Amino acid sequence: MDLYAVCGFLLAALCVNLLLRRISPEYVPLTVAASGILLAVYFLREAANTVETLSGIAAQYGLGGWFSLLLKALAIAVACQLTSALCRDCGESALAEKAELAGKLAILALTLPVVKQLLALL
Repeated sequence: MDLYAVCGFLLAALCVNLLLRRISPEYVPLTVAASGILLAVYFLREAANTVETLSGIAAQYGLGGWFSLLLKALAIAVACQLTSALCRDCGESALAEKAELAGKLAILALTLPVVKQLLALL
């Protein structure tokens, strides 16, 4: 991942937002959302190789199922964090809290089978 490119993109998005805020503030949330989506797509493309390597290592040591669960929980957390941040940027803190709560509940639901397996061992 090219950190300088990411920082440059974010600074350019910031400049566009600052200019739009003076000219036409109603478009600022749209540019924030668009830049967030573009950045998320970039991160997903960059993370694909890392995830593939880690999946291979986890499978080699017999931890494929656990790694899959961890990866799903991480994806839920990141998606909800991005959604929450976008809601806060648009001034909707109540919606941001709902997005965070939804992520916590989704991760809890995801881990219920693991808790069930652990309790079965007792």
